[in-house]
Amino acid sequence: MASLDLFSPGDYTPAAGAYVCDCAEGHLWRIDMAGHVFPTFPPRCGARTWRTDQLAEVRDQDPEQIGPRPLP
Repeated sequence: MASLDLFSPGDYTPAAGAYVCDCAEGHLWRIDMAGHVFPTFPPRCGARTWRTDQLAEVRDQDPEQIGPRPLP
C-alpha cells in the first residue's frame, strides 16, 4: 500500500496501523486490525480525507511462543 492512499469517513480500513487526517492539526486515529470503518472527523476539523501514517508490523508467530509483551 502506498503512503499516499487516501480514505474517506465510512470507508473500510485496509490494514491495522495509524491514519492521520489532512487538516492542519493532523488528528491521528489508530486501529488494531483491518476492516474498521474510518470515523467522521473531530468537531471543527477541516479535513476531507484520512491517509496512512504508519502500518502496523505483522509478524508470523508460533502461538505457543507468544507471551507477555515488555513495556516500552
